Amino acid sequence: MNKNKDNIGKINKVAFWPAVIALLLFIGIGIVKTEVVGSFMTRALYIIADYFGAYINILSLIFLILAGIIIISRYGDIVIGGKDAKPDYSMLSWCAMSICSGIGTGLLFWAIGEPIYHYMQTPSAIAEAQTRKAGIFAVAQAMWDWSFIQYAMYAVCGAAFAVICYNTGKSLSISSIVESATKKKIPWLNTVITALVIFCLMCATSNSMSVGLMQIGAGLEAVFGIPQKPIVWIIIAVIVTAIFILSCVSGIGRGLKLVSSVCMYFFIFLLVYVLVFGDTTFINKITSEAVGFIIDNWGTQTMLMNAMSPDDKWFAEWSVQYWTAFIVYAPIIGMFLARMGKGRTVRTFMLVQVFVPSIFCIIWIGIFGGQTLSLQTSGALDVWEAVNTLGMQATVFQIIGTLPCSKLITILFLCTITLSFCTLADPMASVASTLSVDGLSADDEPPKGQKILVGLMLAGTSCILVISGGVNAVKGMNIFAGLLQSIAMILCAIAFFRNKNTNLKD
Repeated sequence: MNKNKDNIGKINKVAFWPAVIALLLFIGIGIVKTEVVGSFMTRALYIIADYFGAYINILSLIFLILAGIIIISRYGDIVIGGKDAKPDYSMLSWCAMSICSGIGTGLLFWAIGEPIYHYMQTPSAIAEAQTRKAGIFAVAQAMWDWSFIQYAMYAVCGAAFAVICYNTGKSLSISSIVESATKKKIPWLNTVITALVIFCLMCATSNSMSVGLMQIGAGLEAVFGIPQKPIVWIIIAVIVTAIFILSCVSGIGRGLKLVSSVCMYFFIFLLVYVLVFGDTTFINKITSEAVGFIIDNWGTQTMLMNAMSPDDKWFAEWSVQYWTAFIVYAPIIGMFLARMGKGRTVRTFMLVQVFVPSIFCIIWIGIFGGQTLSLQTSGALDVWEAVNTLGMQATVFQIIGTLPCSKLITILFLCTITLSFCTLADPMASVASTLSVDGLSADDEPPKGQKILVGLMLAGTSCILVISGGVNAVKGMNIFAGLLQSIAMILCAIAFFRNKNTNLKD
């Protein structure tokens, strides 16, 4: 026992460093052999989607169903932390952190970009491209991609960590999940799964942060005419890293709470502004019809593949990629979200974690995606031409440029991207630090030195990927990581249901 106590807070070298070395080796190969690795990843995407796409789709649907079962059943009566536990955060602060910690910069760009792709390249099983039905599908699919499926995954994993760590006193670790799921102590399996999760986390986060750096760089070029080049990306990386590391070492109750609150003000302002000064009538109509499309077709939107239409690769490039990306993050974000659920019932936890961010994302995509399709279909801006000539990152700022006071709105959008970037990087660095040290409880913060180390590693690898062009080679890594991480996600679900009778309310 004394030995275990002495190890609390120390780096788990067997799990952490092999995962880091594997990450650096993979990224190094991607940088040196960018075209070879990129081509391999593209081929692998289609092969994996063909052979494992059904597994990914079914697993995604199962977790949505599991979330519903937890909410409506007696499992939801469990009080996280026990009946006498009190919440650490107000409902508003909790909702803000829940929204911001899972979004990153992806939603800000793809809420604008994804609908135009679906409209111009609609899957053959749904509709003919560039038709009214294609437009409704485009907005509806983007809404579905960014809402209930991903947050159901995060919430189920979060509920597992919350109940197991707060109610049974186990450490906040993958080992606790493995032991609760198997009802056995298997040290080698704990180490392997922990190393696997750390690798997947750092690989996915480095890739996401790389894309974020390029997005911010594209915005600076659009607003201030600053060309995108290595020194600019390095400066952006230094500034953003300083912000999210300061937030991370301050802890959830101070750093992330503050950054998330400020970020939400930017989100709300942008939503209202685009709704008022954009094509309000079109936005309202297509948002309404898109929500109706989801209600009628959510099963198809989750499970769509290319049976009897083998040349249509839409499902591989969109649905399977999205679901695997969310699977990569599910145990990681779930571990982080668990720390905010203390004092709430599991039902409240699930409702907040699934519905609050999902509804926010649906509204955001309805407004921004609707405005994008309005510009395309009215002829005010050929968005598709801009995407193919300038790239998605630059096109986003062209779309914003059609609004009144476009320079000011673009600056605000850049600020929102930066803050949103930090609200993803902060929890990812925190979870990576938690995973890499031994014996922390759900209330403990990882050592500040470890947070700084992980934050610098994530920022450094992201910067190297952008400067070298290697990001295009490793961006397909999510599909591999998702398959591996699905093991950890399934273990989370098993662990929750095997500990379902913990501290049920009378």
